[in-house]
Amino acid sequence: MSPVKNDRQNRIKRGKTGSKITKLHKRSLLNHMRAEYFCAVIFIIIFIYIIINFLVYAGKTKVSIYEVQGDNISTESKFTGIALRKENVISSDYAGYINYYIQNGKRSAKNGVIYSIDEGSSLYNEIIGKTGVDQLQDNDIKSIKNVIYGYLDDYSGFRFDEVAEFKQEISDTIYELVNDTSIENMKIIASQGSTSSFHVRRADSAGVISYKNDGLCGIDFDKVTDDMFESGYDFKSTSLRSNGLVLAGEPICRIVTDESWQIAVKIPEKLYISLLEEDKVSVYINDYYLPVECGLTTVQRESSYYALLSLDKYMPMYIDERTLSIEFESSVEGGLKVPLSAIAKKEFYLVPLSLLVENEQYTGQVFLKEGYSSETGDPMYIPVYPPKYFSDANYAYIDMNLLNEGDVLDNPDTGESFKVGLKNTIEGVYNVNKGYYQFVKIERLRQNNEYAIVKKNTKDGLNLYDHIALDASVAKDQAIIY
Repeated sequence: MSPVKNDRQNRIKRGKTGSKITKLHKRSLLNHMRAEYFCAVIFIIIFIYIIINFLVYAGKTKVSIYEVQGDNISTESKFTGIALRKENVISSDYAGYINYYIQNGKRSAKNGVIYSIDEGSSLYNEIIGKTGVDQLQDNDIKSIKNVIYGYLDDYSGFRFDEVAEFKQEISDTIYELVNDTSIENMKIIASQGSTSSFHVRRADSAGVISYKNDGLCGIDFDKVTDDMFESGYDFKSTSLRSNGLVLAGEPICRIVTDESWQIAVKIPEKLYISLLEEDKVSVYINDYYLPVECGLTTVQRESSYYALLSLDKYMPMYIDERTLSIEFESSVEGGLKVPLSAIAKKEFYLVPLSLLVENEQYTGQVFLKEGYSSETGDPMYIPVYPPKYFSDANYAYIDMNLLNEGDVLDNPDTGESFKVGLKNTIEGVYNVNKGYYQFVKIERLRQNNEYAIVKKNTKDGLNLYDHIALDASVAKDQAIIY
């Protein structure tokens, strides 16, 4: 064979082999690209899934859970108490324009300036003109900022009363700072000229100032009468604050000179006998959540019985109140503590318990609703199964999703018939133990601004350590919690 032919054949063989190698390389590259494409698609799907779940979570109402705790409540009835304090009314010796320097409920030191009277109006106007928020110094502004920062540090977002407390604290701080400025201006102005028409009233002794008076200032137990404990008794509480001009002899304020005070409580004979051997007792004042321990003296006057409670604190808290709600803790029953934000009201249909029918055909208790067969159109009973309901002596409280207003329920055994329409509202909380909102009836016994004490061991009611929705406004009955 010629050399030329052999060379051609060798080139052909090499060409075929190279072609095969090229095809294998392309196939390998294609498989690699397919694998990368598949991985990219999977990654994109996972990424989209994560984004969707994040958006769903971000837009979903967050569920805050509260674990029910136990607490104690008093089973005694509430009684009216009358506050007895060491107090007296301060009246003006002059007629003129008044300027106050002590806030209501705040303490004045001995010889501290309580108010000033200007028999004319020039000094009064000058003091007012030189006094205001714009006159506050850098240290005063810093004090206000500290109050704001303190509020922001403790802010929770769950208590509206925190906002009201913050507003009051800011107002109190500014009021005190402005009053301090007023006193300084008063001293400067008074030293610049004649002060014969300008008069300053100082406190004869230290005490807490109140600008309310009810006509019983300084009353002691000997002057307390039975009719004062009646609900219709009028103590005629009035405000002593003036818009500017006061008259000579006009009451200006009331000062309480001792932190120790007493509360006189008229009580029934049975409670009086149970307290005879006691010298201390715990009571709830004005439904406040925590009890207060007091000294106790029992007194009988003719056919009336009294408990005289002695306290050495909390007086400024109740300085403007003459009558107080008193509840003795002598008989204690366990209760459950729940936040007020967790309590909701739900409306139910009321259906007589006598309409509940027990029949093997329906496997349990049911209501029989009048209806018609979808196939023949003939009258028939449609069983309504109430999975859970509340009841009192006469009625079952049925969820409004199970019945419609106007439905007719029958009891074939008794011939009784009832048209649905009667409604009532139950107070309760939303139990989330099972992963969904379940309305549970409660019986409220006492409360304060944040919590309520509810009765425990009630039928189908709340139990210790149950988990409930902290905010009832976001709960939807039977909705699943994600």
